[in-house]
Amino acid sequence: MKHNSRRFTLIILALAVAAGFPASVAAEELGSGSETGVGEVEGSINTDVYEVVLPAVTDEIFDFIIDPYGLLNHTNGAAYEGKSFQENSTLFFQRSDSTAEADYSNMSDPVTITNMSSKAINVSVDISVEESSLDGIVLTEDKEFKDDAGASIYMALVDGVNEMPIGADGISVEAAIGAAPEGAYEYGYNSESGEYTYGLTGDTSGIEFGTYSFQLTGAANRNGDWSGAMDAKPQIKVVWRIMP
Repeated sequence: MKHNSRRFTLIILALAVAAGFPASVAAEELGSGSETGVGEVEGSINTDVYEVVLPAVTDEIFDFIIDPYGLLNHTNGAAYEGKSFQENSTLFFQRSDSTAEADYSNMSDPVTITNMSSKAINVSVDISVEESSLDGIVLTEDKEFKDDAGASIYMALVDGVNEMPIGADGISVEAAIGAAPEGAYEYGYNSESGEYTYGLTGDTSGIEFGTYSFQLTGAANRNGDWSGAMDAKPQIKVVWRIMP
C-alpha cells in the first residue's frame, strides 16, 4: 500500500508541473506569412488656372477728335448727324458703353480687365504718342494750358485712382489683380476619363472678381493758335499686357 501510494503521488505531481508551466520546444519554425502592400497616387491636378476676361471690341476705342474752337457743340453735332457731344469739352472720344452721358466725351470707353484666375495676375499698360504725328501740335502735361498760346493738347490715363499725364516719353503703369475669391473654384471628378478636375464653379454670377480698368482723357488748348496744325493727325499707342 505504501509503495503504490508513493507512485500515485509522483504522478499527481508530474501532472501539476505539466499544467502549471509551458513546455519548452525545439527552435524550429512553427509557421510563417508574408504580404506585399502597394501604394498608389490618387491623381495629380494643376490648380494654377488662368482665366482673364478682356474687352470684346477695342477697335478705334482711342480715336479722338480735337475741337479747340468748340465747333461741335456750337453746331449741335451737325457734322456727325446730330450726335451729342459733352459740353465744354475740346477733345472727344466716341462712346459706346452704357455709362456715357453723351455720344462723344472727353473720356474714352474703359478697358476693363477681369481676373477670374485661381492666381493673381499683373497688368502693365504702356502709352505713347508718336512724335512725328504731332505735326505742329505740342503735347503738354498741363491740362489748364496756363500761359500757353500754342496748339497744345493734354492727354492722360485715368484708372479711378490716378490721372497720369502722357508726356513726350510716354508712361508705363503697372497694377496687380488678386486671385478669384474663395469658393470660385471647385474640385471634381470625370468618371469617363477617370481624372480629377479643378475649375470655376458652374454659376459665377454672384462672385465678385478683381478688375483693373483704365481710360484715356484729353483736352485741347482753346486759346491756342491752331492755324498751322489743321492737317495734323496725332497717333496714340496703347499697349496692355497680362502676366502671371
